[in-house]
Amino acid sequence: MPRRFKPQKYENTVFFRTVESGFERISQEAPKRTKNAVLLTPLKSVAISPFAFPFNNILRVREALKLQALPYASGGEMELFPAVVEKTSRSSGGVVWFVPCAELDAIASMIAGKSGVNDNEEIDSGARDEGAVSPLSGIETKVWPAPLSLVSKVHGEGLTVWVDERDICSILWRGGAPVLYRWKPRVNIGVEAEIKWFSAFCESKSEEVGEVFVLDATDSDGASLLSLPEIIRESLSLYPWIDEVNLSLGALDSALTLEQTVRKLSLAACWLLVMGLFVLTGNAIRWYEARRGIDDMRDKSSEMYRAVFDPSRTGRIPDPLGLARSKIAELKGEDTAGRPINQVFDELGGIFKQNPSMDVTIDSVRFTLEGVDYTGSTSDAATPQEFQNAWADIAGNALLQNVQNAPGVGYRFDLTVKW
Repeated sequence: MPRRFKPQKYENTVFFRTVESGFERISQEAPKRTKNAVLLTPLKSVAISPFAFPFNNILRVREALKLQALPYASGGEMELFPAVVEKTSRSSGGVVWFVPCAELDAIASMIAGKSGVNDNEEIDSGARDEGAVSPLSGIETKVWPAPLSLVSKVHGEGLTVWVDERDICSILWRGGAPVLYRWKPRVNIGVEAEIKWFSAFCESKSEEVGEVFVLDATDSDGASLLSLPEIIRESLSLYPWIDEVNLSLGALDSALTLEQTVRKLSLAACWLLVMGLFVLTGNAIRWYEARRGIDDMRDKSSEMYRAVFDPSRTGRIPDPLGLARSKIAELKGEDTAGRPINQVFDELGGIFKQNPSMDVTIDSVRFTLEGVDYTGSTSDAATPQEFQNAWADIAGNALLQNVQNAPGVGYRFDLTVKW
């Protein structure tokens, strides 16, 4: 998964290098607002190792690398910093930097403490302000091995060499990724000897060194340092993964804090999931018991109805309680609210005798325990209301509803009469 470098991200970045008295700014002009900085330093004891895993989560990558490095760093004297060079939806590959904790502590102390400052405009004068506060104190600072920033000059294949007042350090590149890092004090070795050593190393592997680029930070005219910010931006543009490299305790603390937070959140999520499963299981059990209780009640009601009223009836009885009420009313000789059936029909006939002009056809009569439900039809819309009003002196309540115009029939209606 290719990444793109965003130049605007480094518009307010200041580049520094370590010197004997502290730091030296190598940017041509300091931005008005300094949001972050990059410190180029010749780390003395760094190891590089490639990695490839069938997953792309950086936290899982760190855990896997820790397990691999555990036999060699069980005493906690070394920290690792993975940098993902290639990434797909299901895998990742890159390099991991191993840095001793003592060297990380020394760099962190320099960044946070007091240090002399020398801007590149003052290189010739050699002025030093020994009491000045570190220019990196209080701002976000990335720490890079000095030769890392020079990769664009060898196009990802070759040797980049950083030379300053005290150090010579180099990185051998293959396929746009570092494969070997080496540091030596300058008093013990020269640039030519350093290149010769890497040539011999590559010959032992039947390879060639490739392009070689040397940046000497001690040039008397300062031209090399003045061109360095542009070289860095070109390297970031060609190899955006470099932006992820930060060999500092601040980056390590951020990574560890993120790991701890993810672990805590994962643990909390697991507990919530377990609790949710328990609640879901409990609700499912309660629902099953309630459903089974309802089914048992229906079965017992049906059995009681068969035993009392209709032993020969088989199959499911949809409403045994309603049927039992009807049977009891039938045995009592009453069908509705204590009124005999003949009285109900006498009252209905009396309505028509009192209103001989009322054209109403009764289609169905249904007796209930509260009264009678009539379904009828008429030729006009006003007659259903007249039929309702006719029951005013007989029934306690007469409710007219569902008046509808039925083509070919007229107006259909339902009238509920209650005593």
